[in-house]
Amino acid sequence: MHPADIAPDSLESSAVEGNPNRLEPMLVRLPPALAAELRNLARKTRVRQSDYLREAVADLLAKYGHLPDQRSAM
Repeated sequence: MHPADIAPDSLESSAVEGNPNRLEPMLVRLPPALAAELRNLARKTRVRQSDYLREAVADLLAKYGHLPDQRSAM
């Protein structure tokens, strides 16, 4: 099923149900050069790659005005 085939209400309710701190698993594919730089940054700073990716997604959503309220985010 394609995400566009799912009603927006069902997407919101599935994220809110259960544990509000639950993280949605996702697969992200990056070009090798970006993946290597992300790994290097994570090693150097001792911050998880997933933390950097969540921050980048939040920044992108904020830029385009689609950041969810803090209760349902992270």
